[in-house]
Amino acid sequence: MNTNKCPVCGTTEAKSSYRSDGADVVSIVCPLCGNFQLSRTLSTVLQRKNDVEVAQKYAPRWVISAAIRNRYEQGDGKELVIKTVENLLEVARIPEDPFESINLLLLHIKEKAQTPGQAIPFVAKYDYPLVYAQKPEEFSYYIEKAIDLELIESGSGQKGYRLGLEGWRRLKKLENNRKRSTQAFIAMWFNDDMKTAYTEGIKPALKESGYKPFRIDKQEHNEKIDDKIIAEIRESGLLIADFTGQRGGVYFEAGFAKGLGIEVIWTCREDEVNKLHFDTRQYNHIVWKTPEDLKTLLKNRIAATLPRSESSTI
Repeated sequence: MNTNKCPVCGTTEAKSSYRSDGADVVSIVCPLCGNFQLSRTLSTVLQRKNDVEVAQKYAPRWVISAAIRNRYEQGDGKELVIKTVENLLEVARIPEDPFESINLLLLHIKEKAQTPGQAIPFVAKYDYPLVYAQKPEEFSYYIEKAIDLELIESGSGQKGYRLGLEGWRRLKKLENNRKRSTQAFIAMWFNDDMKTAYTEGIKPALKESGYKPFRIDKQEHNEKIDDKIIAEIRESGLLIADFTGQRGGVYFEAGFAKGLGIEVIWTCREDEVNKLHFDTRQYNHIVWKTPEDLKTLLKNRIAATLPRSESSTI
C-alpha cells in the first residue's frame, strides 16, 4: 500500500504506507494531520465510510484531524498509534469557543518560538487543524481577532506572527490556572511491597497538603505512555515520582511532566538510591526508610515548593 490520500482528513497530499517492519499499522505523513500511525482496521473503516458516516460514528473528520495534529505538535507523533477514535477524542481538548481556539494559537506560537520575539509562519491551507478550525477561512479569522486583541503581532522583518505583550499576559494567566490544579499524579511501582508507602506515606501527605492524589495502576508501559496517563498528567498541578523498583514508566511519566513544566517531586526508598539512573540523580530526591518518613518528608517538600491552602476551592 502506498497512496497519497489521508484516510482521516481526505487530502490527496498525504503519503500512506504500511510499515516495513510488518507491524499491523499504516504510517501516514499528512500536511494537515501531521505524522502518525493508524491500525489497518481503523484506516480501512475511515476510508470506506463517507463524511456523514464518520461524523455519525465518531466525530466530523476535521475534529479527528485536529485532535491528531495537536497530539503530533505536542511531540507525541513519532510513537502515536491510533487504534480507536474514541480513545483519541477522550483525551483531546476540543475548544468550546473562539477564545479557546485563540489560546491554542498562542500556545503553538510559544512552543515553536525559540526566542520571545521570533515570528512563526502559518499556512492557513495546512495549519487550520492547529486550532480545531473547520476550514482555512476560520483559521484566518482567529488570526485576525488575535491581532485585534493585541495578543499577536506581525514579526518585525520576519514572516509570520509573534506573541504580543497581551498574548504573554494571557498565557501567564492560563499557566497560573493550570498550576492551581489540586490533582497530584502518582508515578510509582504499584506492588504489594509499596502498598503502605502509598497508603501511609504519599496519600496522607498529599491530602494534608491540599492535593488530591491520582494513580493509574499499570504493571508495564511497554516503553509507551497511554492516552489516559498523558491526559491526567496534563491536568495535574504536581507529580510525585517514586523510583523504588526502578520502573521505566515512572521515568517516562516524570520526564513527560517535567517537559510540560509541571512540578515533580522525586522520591526513592533508601535501599534503592544507588540504582537510580544517572539522568535523574541530579534532582534532589527525598530518600525515605519508612512510610512515616516518606509522609513527613513529602509534606515538608510540598510546603517548600508548592504550598496550597486546604480551603482552596480552585
